[in-house]
Parts: sequence; C-alpha cells; structure tokens
Amino acid sequence: MEDKPNLVTLFRQYADDALRYRIIGKKRHDHIIVVSDKLERFLTIKGLSGITASEFSDSLLMEFRNFIFDEYKFVDEYRHLYQKINSHNKPGHRLSINTVSSQMKMLQTFFTELENTDVIVKSPFRRLGKGRKRLILRTHYDDPVFLRSDEFQTILSTDVPPALKETKDAFLLLCAFGCRIGDFMCMNMHNISVSRDGIPYVHYIPHKTADVQMNNREIETPIVRYALDIILRTSFKFSILRNIYGRTGFNNKIKELLQFCGINRTVPIYNEETRQNDYIPLYKVGSSKLARKTHVDMMNKVQINLYAAGLHKAGSTAVYRYTYIELKDRFILMNVAFGQKPYRVDTDLNIIEEA
Repeated sequence: MEDKPNLVTLFRQYADDALRYRIIGKKRHDHIIVVSDKLERFLTIKGLSGITASEFSDSLLMEFRNFIFDEYKFVDEYRHLYQKINSHNKPGHRLSINTVSSQMKMLQTFFTELENTDVIVKSPFRRLGKGRKRLILRTHYDDPVFLRSDEFQTILSTDVPPALKETKDAFLLLCAFGCRIGDFMCMNMHNISVSRDGIPYVHYIPHKTADVQMNNREIETPIVRYALDIILRTSFKFSILRNIYGRTGFNNKIKELLQFCGINRTVPIYNEETRQNDYIPLYKVGSSKLARKTHVDMMNKVQINLYAAGLHKAGSTAVYRYTYIELKDRFILMNVAFGQKPYRVDTDLNIIEEA
C-alpha cells in the first residue's frame, strides 16, 4: 500500500498547485510557504515530522497557534532549524494577533480543500467548536494611524541630514501614490505617462491582485508637483528599498525620519499581552504602511461621496456609477489634499505651464 504524503508535503503541494492554476498570486503563494515552513519546524520539534493530514488533531492545531505567536523562543534551542533563514526573517519577537490569525486562515483554507476533496474526513478547525475557532481566527485592529496634513507638510518642508534624504524622498513619494510597498519597489520611469491634458501620472497593475483580477485595468494616480520633482531627481532609484525590514531597513529609517521631523503626536496602540492601549509617539509606528494610510486619509478628506451627502445609501451601485472620478478631477483633488499647485508637462515631463 502506497504511503500517504505527510502534512507539510501536502501543504506545499496545495500552494504550488494553486499558484500553477492561478487560483492565488505569487505573493500569496510565498506567504503560504512561510506558514508551511513554520509548520515543518513545529512538527520537527514535536517529533511528528511524518504526520499525515488526518492525524493532525485540533489540540495540535492549538499548539501550533501558540508556536506561531512565540516561535522566537525556540530559535536558540533549535538553531539547526533556523540556519538557512536570514537574520531579517528569523523570528525575533512575539507576533501580533492579526499576523497569527492571517496565517491560521491560510492553514484553514488548506484543510477545507482537503475536506472538500475527501482527503480527510473532517478538518481540525471544525473539531474546535465555535468558541475556540472564533478565538484562533479573531483579529484586532487599532484605530487607523496616519499623518495629519500639517504633519505631512512638516516632513515635506524639513531639511534632513544626508543619511535621511533618500528615505525622505522615497517616503514622500509613497505618500503621493498610496500604493503597496511591493508595487513601489518595482516602479521605474516606464510607469510614468502623460495624459492629453498634460497631467503626468503613474500607472501599474497591483501585484497583490494581478493574478486574480478579472481585467488588466491599471491603477492610475496623478503626480503632484513635489512628487514629480522627486521622480526627476531620483528616477525611482532608491537603494534604501533593498531592505525593508531590520535595523537598517526602510521601515526603521522612516521611524528615524519622523522622529527627526518631530512627528511625536501620541497615538494609542493596543498591547495584546496587557490588553490595554499603550500610548506612544507616532514616529515609533512609522512604516511604508503609514504612507499608504496617509494617502487614503488625505484623499478621503477632499472627497464627499454621494451617500455621505445623503443622496444615496451606502453601498448603492449609483454611488459608484455617478462618482467615477476622471484623471483630471483626481489631479485637482490631490493638489488640494497635498497642498500643491496644478501644472502641466509635455511628453518628456518638461513643465510647460504652472498655476
């Protein structure tokens, strides 16, 4: 009788097949592989490397969840399991409940697929019962933290030391685009075009949804004046983006930038161990995500949707049909949001008209 593949092998095969058949994108695939690697380390430590999917119980599932939270505690004792992991990706602290929940949901989807294809009779997630299942999949989100307009303008106008100039350029450009860091890292001058009205804009297909979206429609974001100046000066060449995480990474440099600019407004961040809010300076939560959140907030504040005006209920299809904003209209809104003056360029990005 042929031996059944072990759980980890099956998990990786599931991820590879989902990528091959374009059910998931490359980034999602990579995330699942990260979880499968954690699962392999967990089972190795437990002495259960060869366990099959049907043998993985609900109690092991709860233990694995705890392992994901605090894997950093095992690194020194089981160094041989972490030798091939670079220092930036090696577990070094307790993970957030949202990260753990996200990884558990990937495992749940895998087990649901095994159940649907009759590989197993019942998923260990379904054996948990509603209470425990709700516990391990729950998420917690703080109130959104973003830069206020005056704080953004402070960073824009602050003369920073040479060690922070590149970080400032990249961060401000990211605020202007509001894209994910993965998309930003791939941008170059080929992502720039000019509309018939002489408005420069950046266009790209988001990597996160590229393999699953129903069409090839690109995101098109007008380029406000300060962003154009950065682009012309740097051509999107930012060496700081070679490393996003770690002590010398982009996210940490953003914290240094914000601290230098005096962005120290106190913000509440939930502490999962004490179950209370910690109040910390905003610069301590500086990251590429802060730039994206800042862009979204600044744009929301200069646009009122029809449902907000009381003309239609929230979620109405009429809101989306009536409020489609053309590039030139978005350019007007972005100039207001970022405190910039309108301008026009030729196809070579030479400025031909300024307000």
